Amino acid sequence: MILVTALCEAQDLNNYKYVIVDNQYDFQQEPNEYRLNEMMVFEIKKREISAFLADDVLPNDLNETGCNALSLKVETRSGLRVKMIFEFVNCNGITVFETKEGIGRTKNFEKAYREAIRDAMTSLDGLNYSYAASLDDRPSGIETPIQVMQPSAVKPSLEITPSNGVEKDEPQTIPRPEMVELIDDEVYTTNSKEYKIHSTDSGYNMYKNNSLIGTLKKSASGCYLTVTTEFIGIGYKKENTIIIEYDKNGIQFLVFQKK
Repeated sequence: MILVTALCEAQDLNNYKYVIVDNQYDFQQEPNEYRLNEMMVFEIKKREISAFLADDVLPNDLNETGCNALSLKVETRSGLRVKMIFEFVNCNGITVFETKEGIGRTKNFEKAYREAIRDAMTSLDGLNYSYAASLDDRPSGIETPIQVMQPSAVKPSLEITPSNGVEKDEPQTIPRPEMVELIDDEVYTTNSKEYKIHSTDSGYNMYKNNSLIGTLKKSASGCYLTVTTEFIGIGYKKENTIIIEYDKNGIQFLVFQKK
């Protein structure tokens, strides 16, 4: 019964292309408090489901020909422990998928919320999500490529490029490692000096021992989606410091200081 239920839930999710995360929920005092909303987006993207904050630049085909997006709803309880349940709700107000109750046990509120989010989102693991476009989403006689963001492993990202009116997927691979000369006043380094990040027009490039290994792309919400050959994570900037959080044998952090 559990297996059948999981398969049904996965199939329901497969009917939806996007998940929209609110900028602020009832338990928060301000939009994106503790950067939890960005974290929700990140955790969903880790499971290869396209997710956006409500104030991001949203896809043109969002609910264009029908309901292809889900809204993320949050139920919270706090006391000795922080508890969170996430509901994925369609345009008709129907809950398509509900996570287990995630629990944050740390006494620090911010850390407890983050623990609870990670715990609850593990319910998406093993569902093998793959968007199944409905007939309404596909032009007559033309098969439209499916766009799925893939932050759970280092894979080429997808870029939609129009050609003769048809969307195509063109892989955007991370450039091969190359040795470069870095400008000191635009470089952030870690204490170990092994990693460096260098500013670009769209964010930053990351180097390891002066070899390019990945990029930090800035989102509309101000965080940086970090994709490298070693890990994928999310970065935050505060004054002259950039902090990158990623999951590799547990949660890890890289702290960069401007030189």
